[in-house]
Amino acid sequence: MQVWRETSRGHRHIAVLLAGLSMAVTIFNVAVAGEFVDMQLVIAADVSTSMDAEEKALQQRGFVEAFRRPEIIEAIAAGRHGRIAVTYVEWGGDGQRRLVIPWTLIANEMDSWMFSLKLEVSLPAKIHRGTSISAILSYADYLIRSSGYEATRSLVNISGDGVNNKGRDVMPVRAGVLARGITINALAVVYGGLLGDEGEVISPENLLAYFRSEVIGGPDAFAEPVAAPEEYSPAIYRKLLREISNMSEIAAIGDKARHR
Repeated sequence: MQVWRETSRGHRHIAVLLAGLSMAVTIFNVAVAGEFVDMQLVIAADVSTSMDAEEKALQQRGFVEAFRRPEIIEAIAAGRHGRIAVTYVEWGGDGQRRLVIPWTLIANEMDSWMFSLKLEVSLPAKIHRGTSISAILSYADYLIRSSGYEATRSLVNISGDGVNNKGRDVMPVRAGVLARGITINALAVVYGGLLGDEGEVISPENLLAYFRSEVIGGPDAFAEPVAAPEEYSPAIYRKLLREISNMSEIAAIGDKARHR
């Protein structure tokens, strides 16, 4: 499958054609009421105006590459049900969002590659009106509650390079999400000219501390920092593998307990 990688204009055309095929395949991957999955995952990618075009492209490329990694595909297959449901949404200010890929079932290598191709051919949006972490958490909560899946775990994977500066306060929204058993993890972009809600400069250490204290939460929650542009792909890969492998470890523990 390495031939699918985009290395020329011709390969780009192949990717577009395969993405079209993936849309047809996805018809068979829509949620069936009550269908069990090991995890339902909302990937919420920050594309607010504080993220420049290069950063948004690197972020998207990181997720594209991650879903093609054999370690990710093997971790998905190792779960009790051997499948997860994933959706990808871009976000910015209060109520400003774009659903890039609706809920998609990933159960094997083909599914995972198809998901990555659909993402690859979508140009990242430029969403204005500030940064509303509270709004995207509320929307992610809605997506999970209305997915149609029965999941062992539900998780929001949110990226961001600044603090909440639009919409509702984060803490009450976060508390409502966590109360429904949903875990919130963060990909914290902690380099560059980081600004707070009043225009003050935030240090990388303080921004990471903000994500850890006011954004993430739930079982095994963590924030994965991106400390430089070249760190997007490695950080996204580590984060996804940790999230999905945790799911597999839980399944393994349960299997051992049943056989005692």
